Amino acid sequence: MTFKVFVHPSLFVKVPAERKESIKSAIKALTDPFPDSKGAKKELKGTRIVTYRLRVGDYRVFYQIDEEEKEVYVFDILSAEQAHKKYGRM
Repeated sequence: MTFKVFVHPSLFVKVPAERKESIKSAIKALTDPFPDSKGAKKELKGTRIVTYRLRVGDYRVFYQIDEEEKEVYVFDILSAEQAHKKYGRM
């Protein structure tokens, strides 16, 4: 089952140039967005809308899945430190 992944380009504005390619590659792999045994993808608990986190080195990518439309929506890309300040420990 393959999903389309949507990311607004403005999310990459604050990402350092040396990290952009690894994050883009990880996001492209979200065509299979559900958590697996490797542990990089995780469903966040305590959210009103089902939300997931993808760990890419010291960055976190936050996304939601629309199973009916087979689409993934990336809505935030933050450093681990920024993510902990904004969303708490995940």
